[in-house]
Amino acid sequence: MVVLQQFGILFVLGSLGVVLIGITSIPQIQQQLATLPAIAVADLPPLWVIMALQGLQSLFLLAIASLVGIFCTRSIGLRSHLIDAWVFHAPKMAAFGTELKWSLGVGAITTIVALSIDRLMTPLLPKALQTANQAAPNWLASLTGLLYGGITEEILMRWGLMSLLVWVGWKVLKHGVALPSQSIYQGAIVLAALIFGLLHLPATAAFAPLTSWVILRAIILNGIVGIGCGWLFWQYSLEAAMISHASFHAIIFVLNGVLTRQG
Repeated sequence: MVVLQQFGILFVLGSLGVVLIGITSIPQIQQQLATLPAIAVADLPPLWVIMALQGLQSLFLLAIASLVGIFCTRSIGLRSHLIDAWVFHAPKMAAFGTELKWSLGVGAITTIVALSIDRLMTPLLPKALQTANQAAPNWLASLTGLLYGGITEEILMRWGLMSLLVWVGWKVLKHGVALPSQSIYQGAIVLAALIFGLLHLPATAAFAPLTSWVILRAIILNGIVGIGCGWLFWQYSLEAAMISHASFHAIIFVLNGVLTRQG
């Protein structure tokens, strides 16, 4: 029953982002289908079937990540305030204000660093990717970033993947007695961030060639966000990582809006 309660909280929260990213990806899928020969398109299922299969795949991965995190986190000292409060009825955390400041601060810093590096690398990128980066801000896409990036991706990458890497490293390397050593946490943070960056490449490949600079950019920019969120998950909670990741997308939306008006 306790596992089901935890799973329900994580799965419902993560599903919101899955639904939104499914909606926002429809134009991209339609564009990809338009490039295919008519004979090939005729053999494909209807668009709604493609979208349903894509959504089911995402929900399956979300379910696996939720269960993996439920199994791993408590034994390695990682936590979620929502689960602690709603499932285990833990007392409210008195220092949440400090945690919130760190979350927003890390979110702001990672945004500034990532945008600065992106600006330097832009001339080295394919024209298609440069054009996509210069597109006007879209409130639906930004909302998707807040919910899918800030919630769903954090359940997938931090709660699921990072906690699994820490747990496996702890069991295999035997570093630490009651808890894994700092090096295991740090290694898992970096490795999860690296994988996080690489997983963004398929979406990029849909509209731009994957040159060495494109791959390096994906690893660096997403890795910066991943390391920041991973550190917050380790030091504070899953919610701290979620707030930081969501603030990254929120700040970018605001900056893009300001630059669009000035332009």
